[in-house]
Amino acid sequence: MDGMRQRRIPAPLTRTLVIRLTMRVSTRSWTQQDGWDQPLPASAATSADRLLVLACCDPRADSRPAIDDLLASYPGAAVLACSTAGSICGGQVSDVAASVSIVEFRTATVTAAMVRLSDPRESRATGQRLARILLGSENERPAAVLVISDGLIVNGSDLVTGMAEVLPDEVPISGGLAGDGPDFERTWVSLGSERVHDGVLGIALRGQGLRVGHGSEGGWQGFGPHRRITASQGSTLLELDGKPALDIYRDYLGEFAAELPSSALLFPLRIISPDGDVSLVRTVLSVDAEQHSMRFAGDVPQGWRAQLMRTSFDRLLDGAGRAAQESVRQVPSPTWALAVSCVGRRLVLGDRSDEEAEICLDVLGEGVTLHGFYSYGEIAPVDGYSGLHNQTMTLTTLSEGPA
Repeated sequence: MDGMRQRRIPAPLTRTLVIRLTMRVSTRSWTQQDGWDQPLPASAATSADRLLVLACCDPRADSRPAIDDLLASYPGAAVLACSTAGSICGGQVSDVAASVSIVEFRTATVTAAMVRLSDPRESRATGQRLARILLGSENERPAAVLVISDGLIVNGSDLVTGMAEVLPDEVPISGGLAGDGPDFERTWVSLGSERVHDGVLGIALRGQGLRVGHGSEGGWQGFGPHRRITASQGSTLLELDGKPALDIYRDYLGEFAAELPSSALLFPLRIISPDGDVSLVRTVLSVDAEQHSMRFAGDVPQGWRAQLMRTSFDRLLDGAGRAAQESVRQVPSPTWALAVSCVGRRLVLGDRSDEEAEICLDVLGEGVTLHGFYSYGEIAPVDGYSGLHNQTMTLTTLSEGPA
C-alpha cells in the first residue's frame, strides 16, 4: 500500500441487508442531539432468543436513552452494550454516542449472561463461572462464544483461560475489552438495563447452520534490546533485567513519558516465551509511580523476554487486511463481521482510521455488515487457541446456512 492507493468511498453509517433469507443485520446510530438516524427496524425473528443487539457507546455520552429504546423495541432479546474507544460501522470510524447492530438469526439461538469481578485475581474463576452459565445445565455445545469485558479491572488472558477450561475445546472464544477512549479511567458493560463497571458479558451462539470465522493480525515491529522479565505478578510488570519497568519505559518514551499510560499505546510490549514458541503483544492499562510498575491487559510471565514495539501506517493497514483475509478463508461469504481493534491502533492511524475499516470491507466482500469498536484488548483464536491479544485488528465473521 502506498500514498497513491485509491481510497474506498466509506460505506453509509446505516444500512440493512437481507442475505439468502437467513441472517438479517441492521445498523443504526444514535446521538443525544438528534436521536436515531433512522427508525429502529421491526423484528421478524420468530422468538426473542434469535435476536442479538449490540451497542458500542461513547463513554463521554449518556447512551441510556438509546439502550432504553432498544429494550422497548426488542423485548426479551439479548441487548448488550459497552463503552469504547470509538465505534466501527461500515467503512467509518466515529465517536457517535451509540452505534448499534441488530442481528436476527433464522434458526440460531442466543444466550447472554453477565458476571462481575472486583479484582484481577478473580479473572480466571470469573471466566470459569461465566462459561458454566453459558453452557447451561444440559451442557449443550455452542457454535461460538463472544465475550465483552470490563477493560481495566480484568486480567484478560486469565479470563479467557478460565473460559477455555470449561468450554469444549472446539468452541472458539472471541470479543474484546471495553474502552474509555484514551483516558483509562473507567469502562462499563451492560446487559439489559443493568450497567456495571466491573462486569463481563458472555454470548453463546447455537445453531447447526452457523459458520464462524476469525482473523487477528497486528502489524507492529520490535525495536531495541530484548530484556528479561525478572519480576512480575500476573499482569503487573515490576522489573526488566533487574531494573524498575516503569523507569525503562520512561527512558524510551522521552517526551511522551509525561502522557503515560496513554502514550504507552504507541509503544506496546512484545513478550516471548523462554523456548521462543509463543510471542504475544501486551498493552499498558495503568502505571504505579510509587512502585515503578506497569499493569498490562494480560499476563507478563516472569522469565519471558520482552521488547518494545512500534509501527507505521502501512504496517497497521496491511495487518487489518491480513486479518480479513484469514476470516474470509474460514467463512467465504460472511453476513456479519464483528470488528474489535485496539485503541493504540486508532491513536497511531488518527484521521486514517477509516482506512482500516475500509480495507476490511474490501476483503470481506459484498453483502457483509461490518460493526464493532476500539478496545483495550482483543480476544480471538489464533492457530486454534483462543487468547487475549493487544494492538491487533480482530474479526469474528458469521454466516447462517441450512441446519
